[in-house]
Amino acid sequence: MIKNAIKSLIILCAIAPFLWLSLLSASMSGERTVTWTPGVTSPFVMTPLPAERVSSTQDSAEGSFVTIQNEPVYFGLFPPSDDFTSVDVTLAFNPKNSFAVELGGMTNVASYAFDFHGMSNNVLDHLSWKKLPSQNDNALLFVKQDVKASLEDFLAHQPSRNAVVTYRATLPGTYREPDYTPLDHDQTFNVSLRGSHSSVTYIKNETLNLAIQYHDINRTFGADEGYIRVYSEDGARVVDEPIIDDGNTGEDQTFSLHTVTIEKSHLPEGVYRIELSGTSDIVWRQFTTSQRYMSFKNIIYIADDVGYFDVDRKTDFVTNSKTLALETFHAESAHSVVVGSSRISIPQSHMLTRSTVADGGVVAGKTDAGDVKIVGEGKFAFSKESFFDPDPKPLTASTNLDDPAIQYIYATVSPTATDKNGWRVATTTFNLASLVKESNAYKFALSLPGFHADLETVDVHSLTATFHKAPISLWTAIKNELRRWKNAVAEKIFFL
Repeated sequence: MIKNAIKSLIILCAIAPFLWLSLLSASMSGERTVTWTPGVTSPFVMTPLPAERVSSTQDSAEGSFVTIQNEPVYFGLFPPSDDFTSVDVTLAFNPKNSFAVELGGMTNVASYAFDFHGMSNNVLDHLSWKKLPSQNDNALLFVKQDVKASLEDFLAHQPSRNAVVTYRATLPGTYREPDYTPLDHDQTFNVSLRGSHSSVTYIKNETLNLAIQYHDINRTFGADEGYIRVYSEDGARVVDEPIIDDGNTGEDQTFSLHTVTIEKSHLPEGVYRIELSGTSDIVWRQFTTSQRYMSFKNIIYIADDVGYFDVDRKTDFVTNSKTLALETFHAESAHSVVVGSSRISIPQSHMLTRSTVADGGVVAGKTDAGDVKIVGEGKFAFSKESFFDPDPKPLTASTNLDDPAIQYIYATVSPTATDKNGWRVATTTFNLASLVKESNAYKFALSLPGFHADLETVDVHSLTATFHKAPISLWTAIKNELRRWKNAVAEKIFFL
């Protein structure tokens, strides 16, 4: 009897850790929190990379930290299980004198696109304008002179968009051009754009008509799939055309030409966003459209023309972006790009060159060759006539808030607090259904827009992620865990 009791106790002690870990994994409460601190390895949080942008772990009276020395840096979050629906990410950091600290969750692997949320903004922290009350803790409205009752009053009676600057916020409402008339002919843009891009156009009493030619250039392993999607101003998807791989998943650098034609009639008046999603092996070569406007949002990646033309061609463009980050990727490349009255040199590959455009308004630009990625905070177009920007000006490190035309700042920034050790703490929430995984982990980026390596750094003390899902009963948790163990054993037996 005693021997059996001892045996049972030994067995119970042996399996108790597994039972405890299983119940912990099941997260019956509907929550599971994981934390990363510098110098401590976490099974759920990957160390920020690349290593050359992050200092070694440093100790202080306020706790350990790492210094972000360049941006962006990336980290991965492994969910405890796949049934969580959202995650709250809390960052404890010292923004110092950086313009802004932003955290983004990856939404598209092919385009390396992230949904960025503002965690802090130095301009807004020290702004002397009046801040109006709001029922939304994350939404902020600052006014220079005109004092409205609340943010909700402002949204209900909006001024001209030229009077508003936004930060990580989309101004509600619609943009209209009362005097707009459709273009009475097609226009063609012969330009090489590599990978994913997004553009905007305007539709009024006309058919959406767009023909795009693209090459699958097969320089990297893997299938090159994607899509062309069109969204209305309320976010509804009105067109969805797939990009199918050409059947060559190798890297032999042979390429094939394809054409996608989009024609959609009876669309209501408004702004439409066209999303071109593709891997780095997709190069968009020609755009033919009957629309008056075609402006690309925030980025143009001018591809090289190796194998397409005998000589790499120059590319003309226009932009209203006033801060630019330029980069080239071929090892032997060195470029210069003219923007307005300035010539910007890109002396070597894989190194960001940042520049401020001194000229006001929409200015002309020209690349001296291909393989130049240009990132800004405005729009880009390939003719002055096709340029179009329906959005308010964004708040950047170089925005002139003394401009008398600017009267309002509409922003979304996570609420912040200061912990007992003096670290700023900010929390933001991501819907996991809108994020994508890379190598089984949700990927996040920590960005410091307007960063100047010789002037700014940011210290990070900790990162905490709280995953959320609906609570479950003990019986449901046991059934789920038994099913998970059964599937794991089956996979071990049949696939190894």
